[in-house]
Order: sequence, then C-alpha cells, then structure tokens
Amino acid sequence: MTGSKPLRLFFIRHGQTENAENPPFNGWCDAQLTPLGKQQLDQVAVGLADIPFEAVYSSDLSRAVYGGQRLADSTGQSLIQNPKWREMNFGRWEGLNYQQITQDDNDLIHKILSHDGNEIPFPGGGESPAGFSERINAALKNLIEKHSGGGRVALVAHGGTCKMIWGKLLKLPAEVAWQFIRQDFAAVNVADIYPDGYCVAHLINGYLGPEGYHKSGPGFERLRGDHIFS
Repeated sequence: MTGSKPLRLFFIRHGQTENAENPPFNGWCDAQLTPLGKQQLDQVAVGLADIPFEAVYSSDLSRAVYGGQRLADSTGQSLIQNPKWREMNFGRWEGLNYQQITQDDNDLIHKILSHDGNEIPFPGGGESPAGFSERINAALKNLIEKHSGGGRVALVAHGGTCKMIWGKLLKLPAEVAWQFIRQDFAAVNVADIYPDGYCVAHLINGYLGPEGYHKSGPGFERLRGDHIFS
C-alpha cells in the first residue's frame, strides 16, 4: 500500500423489488421497487448525505436509478447513469423464478451455476458468468482511472454487480464471490482502493437506517442472523 490517497468506493444494492418473497431472475428487466424498497434507498440517501462525494453513479435500470438519484440529490451531485453497471443478463430466463426455470431447464441451470459453468451463457442471448464478471471489471477499471486522484465515489447498482466488484477487489473467483458474498436489498459496501491495487474492505452488506445495528430492526436482525436461524 502506498501513501497516496485512496479512492473510497461506496457501492450499494438497490432496494426491495416486486415479488421479493419468491424473487425472479430480474437481470436486465426493469423490475419495480416496492414502497419498502424506495424507503430503504431513501434511508441510504439520508445516512450518506454528509459524505462529500466526488461523483454518484448508477446502473441505468430504474431500481438503481431511484437510489442513485436520491443520493445524488442529497449530496448535490448530478447522477451519472451507465448500462455497464447492470445486473447479469439472464437471457430468456429473465422474469422467471428458480422454480419456474427448473421445470423446463433443470439440467442447464445447474450446469451454468456449477463450478465448471463459468463460460456457459444463459440461454436466449444472456451473458455467461465469466462475461458478466469481465464487464463489471472493465467498468470498475474505468471508474478507478477517472478518479485516480482518490476521494469518495458512490455507485448504486445490483446484487450481482456488487458481488463482482468484491470479487475483483478481494481477488476472488467470480463463482466464489457470487456464492459466498451476501447482498441484501439496499446493502451498503465500502472499500478503499489504492493506486497500486491494494484494497481495504470496510463494510460488506451493511445497513443504513434509523434503527441502527444495535437497536431492534433490520440492522440488528442482520447482525443477529434472523434470516439464518429463524
């Protein structure tokens, strides 16, 4: 790690979307936020309002744009949208949940999601996991180059996008990052990226809301592990 000032990247997943109780493979579909999803992103914007961001970016899909615009408005920035930050393209499986996909394509989906399926594209014009990772890596490289002098930058995107960013920063294989890094709705992630490529992870799958981690509510539920032990 050099003595140069790092780029501190705040990267955030969008809020809750429709049908979250049995989530579909939304991918590039323009899935809509629920009222709770908008509230979650409003809370993120309030929680980060005092951070002097150099820029605020988002995917161009509306579920990410909403959070990006709220954050940009709260910090006095103009939102910069870029389709390169989109979720993975799941091809003809977009809009379908896992149970619907396995009814007709059980063998194929298990093959793609296996350790050896990284190069297989999703059917119907979708991306392969490796291709998705390469797209996000290229977008991240471009962002880092644009902010080579350091500072603070925010990005509102998608769960898969955030996982691939962590994979690149922590030098994890794409399939490992996808499987083992959790990203809940409105998850907040923070990492310092130094000019020599050194990375310091400060927050993974964090929560910003009025309840806080130490009080009753979503933050404490995440800390206590209610989604695992209930």
